[in-house]
Amino acid sequence: MLQPGQAGGVSLGGTKTTYNDDLYMGWVGTGSQLDGLGHIGINNVYYNCNKNSEFVQAKRQGIQIKKGDVVLFHTGWQAVEGKDNKRFLAGEPGLGKDSALYLASKDVVAVGSDTWALEVILFDKDVGVFEVHQILLARNGIYILENMNTGPLVADKAYEFMFVLGASRMTGGVQAIVNPVAIR
Repeated sequence: MLQPGQAGGVSLGGTKTTYNDDLYMGWVGTGSQLDGLGHIGINNVYYNCNKNSEFVQAKRQGIQIKKGDVVLFHTGWQAVEGKDNKRFLAGEPGLGKDSALYLASKDVVAVGSDTWALEVILFDKDVGVFEVHQILLARNGIYILENMNTGPLVADKAYEFMFVLGASRMTGGVQAIVNPVAIR
């Protein structure tokens, strides 16, 4: 059941972040998931309603980020889950505002990581509440993939592969439980 704007239409922070979540008999925001374009918006307006340091590894691996790519980050943060849940949920490493802008300039299709919210939390100084989500979803129509199991890709040194994501079996939602596959 979709309940738009669970925050009651109230904006969060100086960037006026608003959001929608899907409410089911289980929480969609767990496990590998896709954040749809209606998940994060700006002052109740969503997409089409009209630190560069994260890229050092990509350069070292000889990979170019091209239009239409899916970009995944491995932070190792999933190793904290179940061992120190208080720390795991209190914050996380992640994508910063400058990197989100860079990826948007590359016209990627999706950005994901092995973290529960993709972006760095606690938010960087001068970065608004879930502003990276706004940049990717609401402003540029770039999907977000959260809680991706990137460990096996890193172990196999699978830096380039075909990313396959089947359609969600739920209709009308703003998030989806997904099971992506990497094919080399």
